[in-house]
Amino acid sequence: MSDAIYLSVVLPCRNQADHIGEVLSKYKEPLDKIGKSYELVVVPNACTDNTFEIVQELAAKDSIIRVVYNPDGGWGLSVLTGLAAARGAVLCYTNSARTDPAHIAILLEKYEKALPCLAKVRRENRAAPTREIGSWLYNLEGSLLYGIKASDINGTPKIMSREIYQKLNLSSPGDVLDMEVLAKVTHLGLPVVEFPVAGFKRHGGKSSTGLKSAWNMYAGAVKLRGNINSFKQGQK
Repeated sequence: MSDAIYLSVVLPCRNQADHIGEVLSKYKEPLDKIGKSYELVVVPNACTDNTFEIVQELAAKDSIIRVVYNPDGGWGLSVLTGLAAARGAVLCYTNSARTDPAHIAILLEKYEKALPCLAKVRRENRAAPTREIGSWLYNLEGSLLYGIKASDINGTPKIMSREIYQKLNLSSPGDVLDMEVLAKVTHLGLPVVEFPVAGFKRHGGKSSTGLKSAWNMYAGAVKLRGNINSFKQGQK
């Protein structure tokens, strides 16, 4: 880890060739205003277009942008790949397609005031009834299985210290990574600071979330119990 980097923002992206350059440029103004060093760790996620090549070109021109490729795909694996490569003392990851970059600076301020903690966004008023119902069911599952009190388990950005990240020993390669994060944070008794935001329209492209992926998340949350039980045993 380089002491020169304060904040690492991990940005998985998939098939965003037509707008990824514009998206990354939008992070600069709000993050410059925090007055501390930062980097954007961009993780092309098994892209079938030239997103990876475009980000490579951007990274060659701008030292703030770094790129690490995840050829195998998967939300969790992309986040873990980016976090493993990140050099910052404070680590953030978020959905590059659905994040307002200004929210990271606001969330960071809340995180710094509540240390030690996990800080995250809580999405509200998404104007998508099916997604709202699916999210409610997933949050209920997290509450029943793992005692998670925070709402909107999958809400990003999420911000944590490097020390907490290392303690969590995250490993989920798929869509249940956020459930793993909240379950382990809950077990450790760490506070979760939530910042409510209105739903944010995608920057572009199409969502890969569907009935099959939703079902896999519900089933994956149950299968996660072995991981969480092993984590609890390791904490004794």
